[in-house]
Amino acid sequence: MTSTSRLIAGLLLACSAATAMAADGSEIEQVRATTMKLIDLLVQQGVLTRANADALIQEANKAGAAAAATQAKAAPPATVRVPYVPESIRKEIKEEVKQELAEQAESEGWAGPGAVPEWVRGLRWDGDLRFRAQGDNFSSSNSNTFANVATTNSTRATQLLNTTEDRARLRMRARLGVNAVIDDNWSTGVRLATGSATDPVSLNQTLGNYGNRYTVALDRAFIRYRRGDQLNVVAGRFGNPWFGTDLVWANDLSFDGITAQWTPQLAARARGFLTVAALPVQEVELSSADKWLFGAQVGGDWAGSSNGIGGKLGLGYFHYTHAVGKTSPAGSSLNEFTAPQFAQKGNTYYNISSDSSRPLLALASEYRLVNLTGALDVPVAGGNHVLLTGDFVKNVGFKRADVSARVGSNVDAETKGYQLKLAFGARDVRQAGEWQLFTAYKRVEADAVPDAFTDSDFHLGGTNAKGYILGASYGVGKNAWATVRYLSADVISGPPLSVDVLQLDLNVRF
Repeated sequence: MTSTSRLIAGLLLACSAATAMAADGSEIEQVRATTMKLIDLLVQQGVLTRANADALIQEANKAGAAAAATQAKAAPPATVRVPYVPESIRKEIKEEVKQELAEQAESEGWAGPGAVPEWVRGLRWDGDLRFRAQGDNFSSSNSNTFANVATTNSTRATQLLNTTEDRARLRMRARLGVNAVIDDNWSTGVRLATGSATDPVSLNQTLGNYGNRYTVALDRAFIRYRRGDQLNVVAGRFGNPWFGTDLVWANDLSFDGITAQWTPQLAARARGFLTVAALPVQEVELSSADKWLFGAQVGGDWAGSSNGIGGKLGLGYFHYTHAVGKTSPAGSSLNEFTAPQFAQKGNTYYNISSDSSRPLLALASEYRLVNLTGALDVPVAGGNHVLLTGDFVKNVGFKRADVSARVGSNVDAETKGYQLKLAFGARDVRQAGEWQLFTAYKRVEADAVPDAFTDSDFHLGGTNAKGYILGASYGVGKNAWATVRYLSADVISGPPLSVDVLQLDLNVRF
């Protein structure tokens, strides 16, 4: 073979080896086609004979096959490469996807700010229901001479309280409220509740009225102005603005009027408070002697100290105006509006009617209350708390000579009241398995507070009572709990009246 033939053979071998080593099918075919065109061109130019060309092609194919086999054995296994994406890039991608979805949701109307009106997003709903089984047990030695002030005044005939017949009843309380946030400062709220429209201190609905529907009334309706975390002003009908217990005001009681509270920061873990209120009790169309309650309370609370102990203390003064009844002139009903629109029992009353056959009972004493209330929270082992509460009240408006003159006989000054309560367990039962045990002693003398607005459960409502309370609460679910209370109370002065009350409650809130 000539030198030219050897050079051509080397080129063919190289091309065949490259063809065998090519990884892509299109590259193999391209190299093969180029090689065949080169051989044909050499034959046409007379450089190679056809016989020599065929021999070179055969030799090149054998060399290419051998090179391919060697390459296959030496080639490492295929490697799968996964690119690394930094955390910052992943977050950017996530935010971009969220933004794109939000824009798509808003444009298509299935989500986003445009799907729900702004005023709907500002609504906050809350409520609770309580189912109660209650037993009222009276002592066999009770007197049956206690006047029912409320029914006597409504019927204008003397009516007596039930003091001898035991009662067993089922009761329900339901409350549903909504609060609307207007802006950073203004909000408003409305609440509906069960209960009698003529009983301000209880929202209970007694079951067993021949299937008739429950009475539901507007229990609260207010406008609130809040400035930061230090100023809070509420006008309308709202919950109890005072720090206290049910010694002075029943838990279900709401108030009409306007109240303002200032809560300055005193220290890192202490805050003071000053609450003032002007609250109409009864507006009289044909008289300027409307009944009002004016009150002020000052105090402070602290929480989260180094040892975990927290507490609160408040001192208040509450002044009722035009609370005393006035006797009407003979043959007149001029002053009958001075009788209370609602009463329980215990206060000193006298008849202000000019017609002895149509009695109308009214209060004989003024009510100007000095009230001191304190609470202490001491954390203990196991996540439990010892909770101590003390409440003391004195009616400094009672004038013995004036009261005795109105009644027509000597009336002793029974003007003090107090309550001491001890609780152990969870601060507030909200979860399944949480529990609390509690006990209390209460003594509220006849004219210590207006009987119309104090607790309606102890001694079945009113004043002139003393006794103790035992109870326990247990969480049966999230925001669901059961409570048992036993209230045993006796009259302080006057004819005997002992009442034991057992209450079994199932509560849920949302």
